[in-house]
Amino acid sequence: MKDLFQQNYGKNDIKPVAEEVWVHLRGGSEKAFVLIYQQFIDALYNYGERLTKDKELIKDSIQDLFVDLWKGKEKLPVVTSVKHYLFKAFKRKLIKKLVRNRKLPIDKNILEDYNFEIVFSHESELISKQISEHEQKRLLRSLNKLPRRQKEAITLKFLDGFSYQEVASIMSMSVKSTYNLIYRALAMLKDHLPEATLLILAQNIL
Repeated sequence: MKDLFQQNYGKNDIKPVAEEVWVHLRGGSEKAFVLIYQQFIDALYNYGERLTKDKELIKDSIQDLFVDLWKGKEKLPVVTSVKHYLFKAFKRKLIKKLVRNRKLPIDKNILEDYNFEIVFSHESELISKQISEHEQKRLLRSLNKLPRRQKEAITLKFLDGFSYQEVASIMSMSVKSTYNLIYRALAMLKDHLPEATLLILAQNIL
């Protein structure tokens, strides 16, 4: 426990396994709560930026998420992926705030109508290590030309590293539909990207 909860834990240190920390959060550990927050705050914010340009709304949604986590810590479920749990819960909160602020229509198709714009963050190490800056910009332009749901599926799988099952859960769709969505996205990108860039993308998605 001493190594897990080092006082000087920072963003550049080796992070403990989130699922192990989650167990201690469920047990009421404030230090575990801080570790979870530090480990996922940037990823959640970057994901929020894909959904809306309203930075304050993103921050408010993240704050609400972690307030709820702490208040309901004893009732938190056992999870196999903390990142998946947080992304799904955060998206739900952000969409509700967008609806409440009348930035989205209030109807049964709400999850189909929000904006989704891809941005490459400093966490996109796989991209920066394997293709040039020029190809990064070209890839970004091509990805943002895809239909919204294709963009979301391919980036959750490629940039965020979720499994097909987790992408399906976050997007509220079937696993089969997720496979089909990503397949169609790759097919569309084929006409706009060099073969080498497309191969790197495909290898990290399929």
